[in-house]
Amino acid sequence: MRQAVMSKPGVIEFGQVEVPLPAAGQVQIRVQRIGVCGSDIHVFHGKHPFVTYPLIQGHEFAGVVEAVGKGVDHVSVGDKVTATPQEVCGTCPPCRRGQYNACEVLKVRGFQAPGCAQDLFVTEADKIVKLPDDFLPEQGVFVEPVAVAAHSTGQAGDLKGKNVVVSGAGTIGNFVAQACKCRGANKVLIADISDYRLDIAGQVGIDAVCNVKNQLLADAVKQEFGADGFE
Repeated sequence: MRQAVMSKPGVIEFGQVEVPLPAAGQVQIRVQRIGVCGSDIHVFHGKHPFVTYPLIQGHEFAGVVEAVGKGVDHVSVGDKVTATPQEVCGTCPPCRRGQYNACEVLKVRGFQAPGCAQDLFVTEADKIVKLPDDFLPEQGVFVEPVAVAAHSTGQAGDLKGKNVVVSGAGTIGNFVAQACKCRGANKVLIADISDYRLDIAGQVGIDAVCNVKNQLLADAVKQEFGADGFE
């Protein structure tokens, strides 16, 4: 099968490798789409502080189950899936508290562990996230970044009826702003220095935008929210 390896910053080499087979408790996935996030770009340019080369990128992806190992019964061949990218020990104090993001030996696929930039990818069954049958691969690849937005806005508490400012209109910032709207925010203002990103934010229904190169954020807040300001 094909595999893409970044041998050094700026160089991705494609080669043929053996097909990985699922062991007990594992799932083999045929990768259909891979997302490229800001961290991937940092890796490409040699500016990510927590990776070594060579490495296999790919942590945001969508695919179809190709095979399952012994003992796997909650997913089946043909299911549309993605998977969480973290590899954790499950035994350190943060893991025992359910704070897997703070695992003492945390690795993330595509960075400290091999990613899914290959035709077939094997991962543990408990990391699998099933996708709706009508999901396109182009939608499934966004599940991981959307989950970031859903979690972060959930940490903010009740947003119903509140005014919210989001700083940064990249993919994550855009999803955060949309998640605020989904959680009932009264009005959302998103700020950035890129008219391109701000235009996309407007297209997806964000109430107001501010290019801080051209307007002070404080002035935009007063203009959009009046004396009430934002939470």
